[in-house]
Amino acid sequence: MSETYIPLSQMNTYVFCPRRFYYESVEGHRVINEHVEEGKIKHTRVDTEMRDRKERGVKVSRRQYLASDILGVSGYLDLIEEKNGVPCPVEYKKAGTGNWLNDQVQLCLQGMLIEESTGTTVPHGYIYYIGSKRRRKVAFDDELRQISRDFVSDAEMLLETRKIPEPVHDNRCNGCSVRGICLPDEVAYLKELDDLPKRIKPTLGIDNVLYVDEQGCILKKTGERLLVVKEGETIRDIPLIHLGQVVLCGNISVTTPVMQTLLNEGIPVVYLSAYGRYQGVLMPQISRNSLLRVAQHRVADDPGKCLALAKAFVHGKISNMRMMLQRRKWRGKAETEAEETAIESSIEGMRRMRGRLPRAENLPELLGLEGNASADYFRSFSSMLNAEMGFSFEHRTRRPPKDPTNALLSFAYSLLTADVISAIQIVGLDPYVGFFHQQTYGRPCLALDLMEEFRPIIADSVVVTLINNRQITPDDFTQSHGGWFLKDAARKKFYAAYEKRKNETITHPVFKYKITFRRALELQVRLLAKCLMGEIETYTSLTVR
Repeated sequence: MSETYIPLSQMNTYVFCPRRFYYESVEGHRVINEHVEEGKIKHTRVDTEMRDRKERGVKVSRRQYLASDILGVSGYLDLIEEKNGVPCPVEYKKAGTGNWLNDQVQLCLQGMLIEESTGTTVPHGYIYYIGSKRRRKVAFDDELRQISRDFVSDAEMLLETRKIPEPVHDNRCNGCSVRGICLPDEVAYLKELDDLPKRIKPTLGIDNVLYVDEQGCILKKTGERLLVVKEGETIRDIPLIHLGQVVLCGNISVTTPVMQTLLNEGIPVVYLSAYGRYQGVLMPQISRNSLLRVAQHRVADDPGKCLALAKAFVHGKISNMRMMLQRRKWRGKAETEAEETAIESSIEGMRRMRGRLPRAENLPELLGLEGNASADYFRSFSSMLNAEMGFSFEHRTRRPPKDPTNALLSFAYSLLTADVISAIQIVGLDPYVGFFHQQTYGRPCLALDLMEEFRPIIADSVVVTLINNRQITPDDFTQSHGGWFLKDAARKKFYAAYEKRKNETITHPVFKYKITFRRALELQVRLLAKCLMGEIETYTSLTVR
């Protein structure tokens, strides 16, 4: 006797694509795209029609729930027609007239459920296609009944073993709501099963961010809109449908209705201090994927696997830091011969540290290589800044930042940390359990791991651009408590530049398709998740050329 029932709709999914069944039934992903939403709307119309009626000798019943311990399935039947005492299930589908096995199996299981419930033989059923308003008759012969039982057994085995199936990697992937989670083309390419993937559509991207840093503001809600109010005056009015993330900097109040709405809509709220330091994030419940987090903890307890992942993170960071300086060298001759020599020395030093990564035997040794490479990078960081802008940089300082350049870097890293944490939690990982940065209470170690490869190409790039384009000047800072901090007006320029950088497009180094940095953040987290689950062998960091 089955302890749990497999929903009929999920049996349809299993027959169509076992891998999608795994993501939805095992990992708990429920992604709504336009195809799913259209089907829901059309089924809602069907379900709200008259439930029971009798026409021309045919009794019609709608929305009947049936379950079977013998079959191990359950679900709602769209419609049951009964004529001359013989019931017949009718399953509604949103479009098409295709002769799909997954629809036939779902319908056949419905007929077998009716038989078990009523003791009456059900010889056939119908699939009604809402789009074309046509029916297709499906005979419940012995072959289809056995095929249906076999599929149920296979689905039960998958639920028990929790072993993820290989990607189907064909036309079934087109329009699939979990494609951005499944990544069928990418996984097939990494396993050397197919050519380069043509495109990427991650499921969730934080496309619109609301930054609020004017002290004393209150976030309120009216209808489906979010209001930013100060001293009774509305200074911002944003439709919720256009919102992907909220970033609050300093003394900003949020009403309970706003907080509840943001949680219900899956919109994360990031908190920064008045000086731009990351404090935390209020994250809605997005992933129930406990299996992934168990795998993450298992790898975190394995020194060898931790070291392998840490090497990938550090390799990405060093490669991208080196490229930043290399680009500076390519742009033209340095101010002095000594500066030229210093840049070349830093580039060569990072190349040597990167070359030693494969031979590192433990995390402390790897940390030393990363520290040496970072020292080389920041030793020449000032060479990327236009000397006429009035900014200087000697070395990296953090709490508090000792000069305006360090203040900009710290602010950029805070925003990047928040974005990486959001991507991590969307995917279903634990941002506090890392592999390179070892566990410290309250420290988002995994976020710090994954952001290493993005620090130079997103955060540092924004800082260099703002300074060299005269968008921010030394006058945009204030000194307080021994540190330098951006003034409120300058932060708006920073937010705009940061969002612009995330929306810039690059060619992915592995898959060779175009992708924005914003989407690349989520893609890298998903690739890490597949590595932790054993679906792909190694994690490859994102590097730019």
